[in-house]
Amino acid sequence: IVMDDEDFKEIKEPRSFVAIGEKVVDPDFSAHPGQVIQYTRNADGSTKKLDYIDTKKYSFVKVPITAEWLFIRSSKDYKVESRDFVKEDLHLVPHNINNGESSLRGVLDNENMDKTETKSKLKPAYLLSWPPVQPDGSIAPDEGEDTMPLIGLKVPRFWEAPPGTTDAELNVMGSKVNGEETIFLMIASYRDFQCRETITSAFSRADHPERLFVGAVDQTVPGDVGCLDLEVPCEQDDSQPICRYRSQISVYHMDAKYATGPVTARHVGDRMYRGESFVMQMDAHCQFVRHWDSKIIQQWRATNNHMAVLSSYLTDVQGSFTPEGDSTRNTRPIMCNSDYEGAMPARYLRHGAQPECEPEVLDMPQLQPFWAAGFSFSRGHFKVRVPYDAYQPMVFQGEEIAIGIRGFTFGYDFYAPLESVVFHEYAEKSNRRKKIHMFWENNLHAGEGQKSIKRGTAIIGMAPDLDPKSWDHSEMDKYGLGKVRDLQLFYKLFLIDPYKRKATQICPFAKGGFMHKDFQPYLKPDGSGIDYTQLEDYDTRAVMEKHLGHQHPLWERRLLNAIELKDSNALQKAVSSAQKFGLDKKNPALVAKALEMLQHV
Repeated sequence: IVMDDEDFKEIKEPRSFVAIGEKVVDPDFSAHPGQVIQYTRNADGSTKKLDYIDTKKYSFVKVPITAEWLFIRSSKDYKVESRDFVKEDLHLVPHNINNGESSLRGVLDNENMDKTETKSKLKPAYLLSWPPVQPDGSIAPDEGEDTMPLIGLKVPRFWEAPPGTTDAELNVMGSKVNGEETIFLMIASYRDFQCRETITSAFSRADHPERLFVGAVDQTVPGDVGCLDLEVPCEQDDSQPICRYRSQISVYHMDAKYATGPVTARHVGDRMYRGESFVMQMDAHCQFVRHWDSKIIQQWRATNNHMAVLSSYLTDVQGSFTPEGDSTRNTRPIMCNSDYEGAMPARYLRHGAQPECEPEVLDMPQLQPFWAAGFSFSRGHFKVRVPYDAYQPMVFQGEEIAIGIRGFTFGYDFYAPLESVVFHEYAEKSNRRKKIHMFWENNLHAGEGQKSIKRGTAIIGMAPDLDPKSWDHSEMDKYGLGKVRDLQLFYKLFLIDPYKRKATQICPFAKGGFMHKDFQPYLKPDGSGIDYTQLEDYDTRAVMEKHLGHQHPLWERRLLNAIELKDSNALQKAVSSAQKFGLDKKNPALVAKALEMLQHV
């Protein structure tokens, strides 16, 4: 935007514009990306194109990209005459003009500059190095930055494997420190005072803290305790883990009032990965056991599967530690319980409370159908191939099934850890987490959540009857499905009907070890995942009937009791459980009778 000095002092009706990008300032003024045009608005409302910019007459303000401009215009406080929106945190900042000489390169930022010249100054994606965000919060000029859609955040670029890297080479690729394979720990923190505790626990209880690199997305407001805010400053005590390993911690600071949920935050976190051997994703309020890094890598190796992803809803921290920091647990959760929720047509699978029990498989992690966002450990290439979607703001539920199914189609296999190496502090059992903040306290993007859910369910085929014109198809090559496995095979094997929006309860199949015992033998000889082409004719329901049919009498009795009592709540629970366990196939007349009674009680 170019305004004369008088208008710059008190913005009213700007008379002159530089248009950069597509209609970024006003629908009447447009230009091709990178093209610079100056217009002057005459008194009669007409416009005149100028061929030069008089830098002595005009002040310069950087033009917002489309997403930033839409963000400004959508604010309830926006007024044409207001100057409040010309400020640094929205990237609308004055640019210096060298000695009063006209220099468009001094006006434009990287994204609006001549693309060829800009790219030549940037490192190739495979040479992006640590830290992704500098200690002062900036991104190194030679590393470059991208702009997030909708919210306009400036974020680090994605690391990529070197050109020509084969899948087999990527599967074993990763950096080392002193001979030890590195671990990238990604934490998304929303106004969480425990983030610093989680980072401290990770470094202090690792066998090899020198191989740990932490990328934290810290969403705070003034007055919050951030991920690096210590009670005793490093200047007074530099022996604290966060001080000792500060160079291995990179924090992306974000004003929490612009936060749009964990999918966005974790997307930014994925961008902070820099080629480490392993990647771990978790929440900002967790505590590690001693030797956790050696233990989790040892468990991962026991699968003999380069595509293995160890994932789980973590056990609560209460009662889980000895005074020395070892685990007291001999149980662990397994991801198998999921059911549909949400409004049609974009209903999605939401994972519920997961069963926690002693493992059926004792020599390695146990195969499971689903992936969990609260804990995920894998080779780094999982984040390279299956990054969080940049186009799903305001989503809290539905992210896990989307990542899980996308991961399945890329050839990844999900396992429940053999034993827990980290525990989660849940608000329900924690006195100090009773009044935690959640991102939906921000209402800047009302309605975006439903758009995101439509995109997420459509990409993974969970809403096959959704109108293709009703959702955003941007960057499907980056955030879409893989080509290793057929999407429909996932739904077939795990008894999910995306047309009827119905899921069968398969926890007995997964928890009982039947999935592991039948699927794990088809691990490919080179360790590049389980060969699901050998399982195309596998009949999960028949296996469940064979091994679990003895439970049908239990569900029949519960249905009969609910029918006799004529209790609607009991009927709803009994019918739901009976359907999940396949009783509607074994005894359809009884289930139909219960459903009919539900209509009259």
